[in-house]
Amino acid sequence: MSKIIIRLISAILTIATALILNYVAVPAWNIRSGGFWCYIIVTLVSALIYFGAGEFYLYDEEDSKPVCSFITIGLLAFVLVSSIICGFTGAKLFNADRYQKLISIENGNFSTDITEVSDTNISTVDVETAKNLGDRTIGTIINASWYEVDDEYNLIIFKGKAYRVSVLNYGGYFKFQKAKVAGIPGYVLVDAVTQEATYIETEKPILYSKSAYFSKDLKRTLRNNYPSYIFESMFFEIDDEGYPYYIVSVKSPKIGTFGGKTIDAFIIVDACTGNCQEYKPEELPSWVDHAYGINYLTEMTYNTFEFVNGYWNHLFSETGIYRTTYFYKNSGFDGYNSIVSKGKVVFYTGLTPANGAESNVGFITLNPKTGKIKKYDYAGAEEASAQAAAEGLVQNLGYKATFPNMLNVDGIPTYFMCLKDNAGLIQRFSFCNVKDYSKVVEATTLEEALKLYKEKIGKAEKIDNNQEEFLEISGIIEAIYRAEIDGNTFFYYVIEGNDSLFESSIKNGSKQITLKEGDEVMIQYSECSEQGIYSVSRINF
Repeated sequence: MSKIIIRLISAILTIATALILNYVAVPAWNIRSGGFWCYIIVTLVSALIYFGAGEFYLYDEEDSKPVCSFITIGLLAFVLVSSIICGFTGAKLFNADRYQKLISIENGNFSTDITEVSDTNISTVDVETAKNLGDRTIGTIINASWYEVDDEYNLIIFKGKAYRVSVLNYGGYFKFQKAKVAGIPGYVLVDAVTQEATYIETEKPILYSKSAYFSKDLKRTLRNNYPSYIFESMFFEIDDEGYPYYIVSVKSPKIGTFGGKTIDAFIIVDACTGNCQEYKPEELPSWVDHAYGINYLTEMTYNTFEFVNGYWNHLFSETGIYRTTYFYKNSGFDGYNSIVSKGKVVFYTGLTPANGAESNVGFITLNPKTGKIKKYDYAGAEEASAQAAAEGLVQNLGYKATFPNMLNVDGIPTYFMCLKDNAGLIQRFSFCNVKDYSKVVEATTLEEALKLYKEKIGKAEKIDNNQEEFLEISGIIEAIYRAEIDGNTFFYYVIEGNDSLFESSIKNGSKQITLKEGDEVMIQYSECSEQGIYSVSRINF
């Protein structure tokens, strides 16, 4: 074959590879997108392989020179060097002060910003619980095996109530081929308070999805409409009527060529028709709850705190630096720290010193709709300490505490956790004082746990004078028995010189498990008894 034909074939293969890469990777055609530069580099590497192979084939021909290979190598070297230089223009080493000022963090007022809780407005369902509940709802739908529930389960406000919502996904490429005409039939709603999970079938099928392929793929649909946009997060949401949409954030670099990307706009995609509408942040519809992702917001927070005293301080002395417990102890969107306050969804995470001290200097809230971040100066226990304290109350049962949420209980910052068994089911509820994590309680119901906590922090209602009084007895334990009743641990004490049994719940102190015959105790108990068994309200030893 002639040189012209060989080089023509190499050029066609290069163009075909570029088109396939563009279709599969859907890069933003934007010189300020790192993905675009990667796309160009991979395309040039492919060209070098094709032209190099062709010119090697022509090596023995007279006057054959690897001209195209040299040109491709030159272009590849130029692109590589240019991308490195562009990367340096936005490097934090040279722009720490600009990164630190990308956003501003307001000082919040805890009493006015965070809603005081009651036992009827606490969101108890985290992402893992929502998964367990939601996955069971689609078994009865037609062709259920074609679909699976997405793991997202974002917290939203729908018709005045808190829910976790997640769309169905296709179960893979071959199941997409079977279901692509019918589309995705609906989504799952989990009541964040009552834990009731419901499958909702949409009037129109959801045809555009992150799990779809070809023209129905959500990212490809967005790229076809906005070739140069750099997309960030994509959240599934429903409007006030339950109609499905995707909320997609658009970011642009503010520092150098690639650095300091901040969100400037949003695209709302109709999940049924694929129609797209662009909005400025202040123009978002009222029903939108998730526009800014938690990873984006915590990254912005990280830059603000990390470079407060410059880049070299960040590397060495770390003076005045705070870090969020979410950023360093979690990965991806886990949702455990999503709370509802003043009718809005906010993210919560603690702030800890850079030296890794086992305490928080305060905490922040991040609003995923407005992008506003507020800081609250309130020193206290780190979330892990609160989890350990809650788990200590039920150590005999082996329950594990969820990542804490921050609640306002009578104006006092309080950690709230669910205690789960090995199957991931919620068995108990726990409240823990942020400032003093020894003030921690647990109970089988929210109402009881909140009552016990208010008593523990001295905020309970005054005891009515007509209520029964308590008696006390001190002495040596003659015998001690232990029993499990409906999942609750109780201890029964016999005191020397007294024939009665004194029944004490594990809630009166987990250290009761260390008591033995011969130990001296002081017991406060109720005068009322049943069959000679007295109810213990307090035990000291």
